[in-house]
Amino acid sequence: MKAWGVLIVGLILGLAAGLLYTWVISPPEYYDTYPPLLDKPYRADWVQMTVLAYGAEGNWNRTQLRLQGLPEAEIRPIAASVLDSAVVTGRPLVTLQRIAKLAAFYGIDTPVVQIYTGELNTAPTPAPITTDQDIPPTSTPTATAIPPTNTPLPAPTLTPTTPISPALSEFRIVSQTLTCTDPPHIAVSLMLSHTITVRRREEVEWLPLPGREVWLLWEDGADRAVTGFNPEMGLGYADFAVAPGRVYKLYIDVPRGAPISTIQVEPCTADEGEGWISRLLVFITQED
Repeated sequence: MKAWGVLIVGLILGLAAGLLYTWVISPPEYYDTYPPLLDKPYRADWVQMTVLAYGAEGNWNRTQLRLQGLPEAEIRPIAASVLDSAVVTGRPLVTLQRIAKLAAFYGIDTPVVQIYTGELNTAPTPAPITTDQDIPPTSTPTATAIPPTNTPLPAPTLTPTTPISPALSEFRIVSQTLTCTDPPHIAVSLMLSHTITVRRREEVEWLPLPGREVWLLWEDGADRAVTGFNPEMGLGYADFAVAPGRVYKLYIDVPRGAPISTIQVEPCTADEGEGWISRLLVFITQED
């Protein structure tokens, strides 16, 4: 074999031996790597842990160093998801405020961010109303319905997060059912008054409204539910687990302005038994 042939064979064998050693025998191990160099799933885990750490520690400079170089488009949805999970799991108020601050810094402007950054005004302006319309409840009541003592929802000042078609008027309460339970809960049923023509006669039918946001706010927290996720109770149904003794403000679509209802969780009377008062509120709206 000529000299150049021996050289080529030697180069090939050397390359093969080098690849075998680096890929199989002793592959490189990375540590203390730069977060932007991680694969996308690991970057997502890094962002999530950083957001949670900031909520617990409150060290802004350290948080910015940890997120340096990462795409803001990846940070935003993760920060929003972490905030929603923190609200649902009942994290301390200071933790929620810190996470909301970080989310706002990266351009997230959802109602829950506004609540915990102090940019949302939820001060109630009571305006009692009465109704004489007798509407049958959407589920079998377990206690006698009592006249409502709630406040109306004013004209919205913020575009609802859930698209509404056709345009709807404001909600009003038509019935309230009380039960004695432990633990207590607050449930709502949202209905649409829809007029149809049957044999040249106009009739009103009641349609449930799925996919609508319902907010429950209290002194140091907030919770959100969406109607339709409990279909056995009705497509317009949503409920919340609540704490005894607290005062809650109920909003539909947008937690802004005066609440549609202010509810205090009270103990049952001696005749009703042990436990706390739970409520099922039926609200109606109609096409404009």
